Amino acid sequence: MSVSISSACWSLQLPPGPKFVLMALADFANDDGLCWPAVATLCERTGFSERAVQGHLKALEQAGAVTRQDGRGRSTVYRIQVEQAPVEAADTPAESAPQPRRICTPPPQNLRGSPAESAPDPSLNHQGTKEGEVRASRLPANWEPPVDDWEWAGQVLGPRRAREFEKFRDYWLAAPGQKGRKASWPATWRNWVRRASEDSSRSSGRLSAVDRVKAACREWENGVGVLDPDGGDVWPQVDKPAGRQADGVVVEGNFRLVG
Repeated sequence: MSVSISSACWSLQLPPGPKFVLMALADFANDDGLCWPAVATLCERTGFSERAVQGHLKALEQAGAVTRQDGRGRSTVYRIQVEQAPVEAADTPAESAPQPRRICTPPPQNLRGSPAESAPDPSLNHQGTKEGEVRASRLPANWEPPVDDWEWAGQVLGPRRAREFEKFRDYWLAAPGQKGRKASWPATWRNWVRRASEDSSRSSGRLSAVDRVKAACREWENGVGVLDPDGGDVWPQVDKPAGRQADGVVVEGNFRLVG
């Protein structure tokens, strides 16, 4: 590389594209301005496509900054003619080449941007969800299940529906952070009801005979049945003379399960 040729090339007033190719030629030139790099080498050095490099070389020829002679059996010989110092060369990049910027081009060793410049903008993170994706949200304080889901929960849980809903609401209102965000609260409520029903079935199956009678009696006081492990409703029956008096007072007696 000729230092004098490279220094002279920097003083030429050229568009960025042709000047970049000229500086690449200067890297190979001797003190007479002669060099013969292959077009592929110029493409590798500049990052331009072959078509773009050929276009920039043509612009340099038209400006009189470079002459070239096709060699026989070897690469084309280029001669850099910096003594003519053109005022402005016509930039004729290929159609596929990017539009050159009309600013000063830095030396080749400084062309790569810093890692920070190529890093994604952090302000774009978490700006929204993808198209079609449902955004998760926290449970509104006044949220209530849809009518159909509420009626279905009554069929599954019976009189425990209202209590389970209170537990559901308190649990999710108190859930911290991302754990307390759901994409569908009706679906979350339905899953809660299913688990509560399964837990009730397993718990009912572990009750002793005495506990089952007590539970049945408590349910009888409320006028409802109690879930039987075998899938049926079990009702308490009062053996005579036990029962309810006219004023509603329960007469103590022996209870047994029927059903």
